[in-house]
Parts: sequence; structure tokens; C-alpha cells
Amino acid sequence: MAETDTRSFVIEEWDSGHPRWQEFVDCMEEIVPDQVPFVLGPYSRDLPCTLFVALQEGRVVGFIRFGVQPIGPEAHCPPLRLDGEGLYEAKIHAFAVRAECRNQGIGKELQKRTVRRARELGCYQVASYSMYDRDANYHVKLSLGFAVQPEVHGDNEQGSYFLMPLRVPDLE
Repeated sequence: MAETDTRSFVIEEWDSGHPRWQEFVDCMEEIVPDQVPFVLGPYSRDLPCTLFVALQEGRVVGFIRFGVQPIGPEAHCPPLRLDGEGLYEAKIHAFAVRAECRNQGIGKELQKRTVRRARELGCYQVASYSMYDRDANYHVKLSLGFAVQPEVHGDNEQGSYFLMPLRVPDLE
């Protein structure tokens, strides 16, 4: 299903059965090979996943892929509940825009589509992790209002967790 945009790119939703799936895989392997295991490996194999692909003149220039998962188990905690309801998040597993295609609104639109779809799916939040050297990713997420929590993993890898709450109560 194609969705047009008034800019010079189009965003489409693909799945692994899409006839051009391999073009997405090739793009991911070329520009963010470290994200390949999160898409093609066992990490998200059992999750319902959504992939948005950005095309410019028919060429794959960016993408975002997320899976819907319960909040808690990934961190080795029990599933989080609120008022008896299990809470789910849209966890972004892969996100990138080709360097020569940045600053055109592609990454921002991919993130916005993810937030909108996550709301449609009833997710409590959108979650993402990024290494510290991904300045363009940080800029897009922070400009959209994601909260950020820097951290250092045990292997001295610096990165940040990003969260976008989707059910914000009116505190007035």
C-alpha cells in the first residue's frame, strides 16, 4: 500500500513478502549493517512487525522497522501492567536514511508514521535505542519530543534509550 507525500519521496509499508523486500535488505546492509541482526535474526522473529520504506525516484533511501512487544520482558522483568491491562510498546529495531538523502524530512516522516501506527495498534509507548554517534537520529527523535536517557553498556558502549509516551493524561 503506497502513501504519497507532498515532498520528493514516498513512504510505503512493506513486509517480507513484498516483491522488492531484497532492496530494503540491501539498503540496510549497506548503510547500517549493525542493525541487520535485529531484523533478520531471531531478535524480532516472533513479534508482529511493521516496516515503512522511503522511496525517492523508485530507490530505497530510508526505512524504519518496529515490532510490538510487551513492556518488561526484554529487560528481564515481568510484563508491566496498568489497571490490569498489559502494556505494549512499539520497539524500533532498524532506522536509517541514506546520508545523501538526509535533511529532506524523510527520517522525521518515518518516525511520525511509526508513532501514528503505534497509537493505532494500542501501544503505550514507542521505544528505541541508539548508539551515541548517531547524531542525525538523535536530532530527529529529540525534535519530535522523544524523552532520552543516556547510558553506558557493560562493554563501555555509550548510547541512549528514547521513549515517546502515547497515552499522556491531561494533568490539568
